[in-house]
Amino acid sequence: MVVSDANGSGSLAQVFDSLTPQQMRERGSLKWTQYPGDVIGAWVAEMDLGTAPAVEAAIRRAMHDGLLGYMPPSVSEAAREETARYQREAFAWQVGTEQVSLLPDVLSSLSTVIASHTREGSPVIVPTPAYMPFLEIPARNGRECIEVPSLTHTAQKGARHWVLDLDGIESAMAAGAGLLVLCNPWNPVGRVLSAAELDTVATLSSTYGVPVFADEIHAPLVLDEGLAHIPYASRPDSDPDLTFTATAASKGWNIPGLKCAQLIASGRARTQWDADAGSSHLKAEASVVGALATIAALRNGQGWLSEVRAYIRANRDMVSDALNGIEGVEPTLPEATYLAWLDCRDLGLEQPARFFRKEAGVAMNEGVTFGAAWSGFCRLNLATGRRIEEETVRRISDAVRRLRPGAS
Repeated sequence: MVVSDANGSGSLAQVFDSLTPQQMRERGSLKWTQYPGDVIGAWVAEMDLGTAPAVEAAIRRAMHDGLLGYMPPSVSEAAREETARYQREAFAWQVGTEQVSLLPDVLSSLSTVIASHTREGSPVIVPTPAYMPFLEIPARNGRECIEVPSLTHTAQKGARHWVLDLDGIESAMAAGAGLLVLCNPWNPVGRVLSAAELDTVATLSSTYGVPVFADEIHAPLVLDEGLAHIPYASRPDSDPDLTFTATAASKGWNIPGLKCAQLIASGRARTQWDADAGSSHLKAEASVVGALATIAALRNGQGWLSEVRAYIRANRDMVSDALNGIEGVEPTLPEATYLAWLDCRDLGLEQPARFFRKEAGVAMNEGVTFGAAWSGFCRLNLATGRRIEEETVRRISDAVRRLRPGAS
């Protein structure tokens, strides 16, 4: 479903405001149908806000033209060119078209990088909390996953600030790890990593000869106007022989089901990727409709994306105001992404997400699935209509007050 004001029905914000849980359930996504009954879907990392008109038009054109088969070279080339142009213009990262490969998704590319481009048997470092599959994929490739829990400190206005445990990452590299997975912007805590953090990671990578797999799929979704996404590979000390960058239009333009991600590599990493049989197989699995949607999103979807970022930012601020007054729930609100990270440990619940699903009718992700150290946390999706978001935080607040009578 596309959401636009092309028919003169009002602004995007007005259309988003009118969304209802019933509409979402009728749409039939996993996010809204996994749990039956009157449960708000706030767990899977996808938006309820449709996609850009340009993307919808590209999909309709493909259907009309019957372009639903395997990837034509001309479409692949155009998608790679658009990816390189977008990276140059949006993030000042000089990427050549020849450095871009189309793949079905970020996770399959990570699996191939682990299996074919790291030392056999070497562990994989994953800073946590981390996107759940990053913790599972190493084992699927016969590798140990070294979880490095991140650090926090109190920032301005009392907010919690999450940072990489760089000493822990270095220790894991020194002990023989073969790959670091770097998520930037950071799912689930919503951080935009700084140039200084990225430079330290680059120094460690070069010192220990450990490749970095940079997941930058949320790069288009920086919410704070004073911040900017910095591609890891754009930093002067990052070694192109040791760097793989995965990205996609799937989060920014809400098209994860169309299966077209991009892996960007240069130097020896590029040569290794091109020579690997598994990589060649993945290139044949990217979706032509996904490639066409990606071209449309990157070329003509910026206006829609700007409005969506503003809408999510307003949702974020409303959730912040609502939950900051609830004793026992400490929210980390995102600088980027549309995901909030809720510290519910003071509630004394072993499985807070299960509690909120059963007692509040709000389905969130359980914190422990993002790393062993994060029991007592929940991940909350903010990319929905305003009325739905308001109902979500009302239900969470009411459930906490019932659990702890007298809590503010």
